[in-house]
Amino acid sequence: MSEQITVSQYIIRFLESKGITWIPGVPGGTILPLYESLAGSSIEHVLARHEQGAGFIAQGRARSTGEVSAVFVSSGPGVANLITAVADAQRDSVPLLIFSGQVPLGLMGTDAFQELPTVKIVSSLVKKVYLVEEPNQITEILEEAFLLCGEGKKGPVWIDLPKDIQTQKINLPENNIPFGGSSHLDFLEQVSKADPLSFESLDIFLDEFKSLLENSHFPLLYIGGGAKKEYLRLREFVSRFQIPAVTTLMGLGIFEKDDPMNLGMMGMHGTVAANEILGVCDLLIAIGVRFDDRATGAIEKFCNQAKIIHIDIDAREIGKNKSVTLSLQKDISGVLPFLLEEDFQVQNKESLLQVETWKQIPEEHSMKSILLDFASVLPSGEHFILTDVGQHQMWVAQYFPFHQPMSWITSGGQGTMGFGLPTAIGVALSHRDSHVYCFTGDGSIMMNLQELSTLREQNLNVKIILINNEHLGLVKQQQDLFYGSLYSGSKFHFHPDFSMLCDSFEIGYCEWDWRSGVQGLETVLEKKGPALVEVRVPSSWGVYPFVPGGKSNQEYILGQVTT
Repeated sequence: MSEQITVSQYIIRFLESKGITWIPGVPGGTILPLYESLAGSSIEHVLARHEQGAGFIAQGRARSTGEVSAVFVSSGPGVANLITAVADAQRDSVPLLIFSGQVPLGLMGTDAFQELPTVKIVSSLVKKVYLVEEPNQITEILEEAFLLCGEGKKGPVWIDLPKDIQTQKINLPENNIPFGGSSHLDFLEQVSKADPLSFESLDIFLDEFKSLLENSHFPLLYIGGGAKKEYLRLREFVSRFQIPAVTTLMGLGIFEKDDPMNLGMMGMHGTVAANEILGVCDLLIAIGVRFDDRATGAIEKFCNQAKIIHIDIDAREIGKNKSVTLSLQKDISGVLPFLLEEDFQVQNKESLLQVETWKQIPEEHSMKSILLDFASVLPSGEHFILTDVGQHQMWVAQYFPFHQPMSWITSGGQGTMGFGLPTAIGVALSHRDSHVYCFTGDGSIMMNLQELSTLREQNLNVKIILINNEHLGLVKQQQDLFYGSLYSGSKFHFHPDFSMLCDSFEIGYCEWDWRSGVQGLETVLEKKGPALVEVRVPSSWGVYPFVPGGKSNQEYILGQVTT
């Protein structure tokens, strides 16, 4: 006779089988059956202080490992509080598997205590949302949901669990392997056929690619976060064929900072060289990108002299914002090996000379020396650099010497203030021997400040670098440029004492006077455990170059050189 277990026990066994060793969450009445099963498992629970924090903690694991990560929340306000982190994951293709409690089936639709129509609310923010209405559905739903999270273009998937469903029993399949089934196998077969590209089609694409490239005199690679995993092959490609490259914010680290073919970040706060070349290139090779407005500037003015080749895993992105000459819907891992086998004859010596002149236009800023000084005293070993959202994020993106793309983690598509601290916790939980550095601003840190308690409770090796200018810096910068310096809502009139705050959380603290060198900084960074380093900078500092909204990437403002 088959063993019977509850739906909640089945879920926990499933997650254990997938190698998930810890799960962040915040419990509540409608998800307590799942928590009861969690308590008797091998999985550690990480108690966040807010559901948004829990979602970002889960993101930390997913972004730093590439693996599907789970998060637990209760119904009603638990669901609502989590939505920001899920929207962030959806935009940046982060694989989250969300489990939310729900009121019992018989109470759904009655405005019961802590009831929300979760499926309706989150359907546009996830790859798929499931409401479990029959206990035996859970076996196939779990397998399909986990696969959807991590296959193709990754992203969040949501499972809503009525409280009474969680406690009902199902039969464990014979042979004690509680996962799979014929429907699941059918689904796996469908997914395996989802990329129908034949070798003949690939040959046609390669022939057209070769023709476009060899007839180009000013080719350019435009690389985004979707190409991160192939950074070594991409480095080989640009080095071998001497084709310059620009990257999006999410693609930083794919190319080494000092690679002569790397023109840096493009877009609103991109380098002069990156944005200038976009205006004159005659062939744009776009890989793993969305052609989003922060990267392209005014889309109707973007690369109008160029033919465009677009390679992306998601068919919906191809031609969505910009018409293309040649496209291929495929994971870049299935294309680059073939491109590297080719012997392209690239005719771009004159254009490379023009690139060198753009590189000479000064973009120096005191923040560059601050960040390079910081990088110079980092302890040896694996490290991760995270940011919140704001001026500090853009300065780090512009100047920090990233060595590889997985070490760089930030909120791109949604630009979510409050992202940094909880995500850093998730990264540190996943890489306990690594050094995790979270750059934040005095605005962003307040958004999820409560997670300092989670950080201390876990005693993780996270160093928070607080860039304090007593303002919402990017807001103030735009008010200076376009709104007559009327600082409506951008200046903080009360300034907390962060040293006292750290004392209350039993977290290390130091104030780094960057004008005096790096004295004392190295000691703080080498000491294990959490700490906050406060760096005070003038509120007059801006992030430049800056492309105003609605302008082309060539209509940038250089601003004042700050040294």
